[in-house]
Amino acid sequence: MKTRFICNVSNARLLRNRIDKCERFEAEYVVERVVYLSKREFIPFRERLLEDEPNIAKYQNDMFIDENGVFHVLMYCCIQCNVMILVYSDGEKYAKYCSLKCNGGERIEKRYTISNRYSNGNL
Repeated sequence: MKTRFICNVSNARLLRNRIDKCERFEAEYVVERVVYLSKREFIPFRERLLEDEPNIAKYQNDMFIDENGVFHVLMYCCIQCNVMILVYSDGEKYAKYCSLKCNGGERIEKRYTISNRYSNGNL
C-alpha cells in the first residue's frame, strides 16, 4: 500500500494540511506494529508529534526502509477515533515521518481495516 509522508511536522492538523497541499512524498509502507492508545493518550500524541514518545523509542527496531524502498512503520490508533497515524522515526525517538489514514468513519477495533481519507484515493 502507498501513502504520503511528511517530515518533521508538529501536529496532526498541520500534517493533514501539508498532505492536502501536496508538500509530501509518496512511498509504499508495511505496518510492523500497531500501538493502541486511549483517547486520553492519543490526543496529546497527535498534538505533539515532534516530542519524544516512549513507544517510538521502544520499537525503533521495527521501523526501517527495506531494499525495495518500502517503509516499515508503526501505526498509532485510538479505539474511539477513526484516524490512524503512520510513523517512521528514522532512528529518532519522535515521529520524524508521518502520514494519516482514515478508517472511513468507523471506530478502530482490534481487527482494523483501513481505507483512504478521500473517495478518489488522494491519501
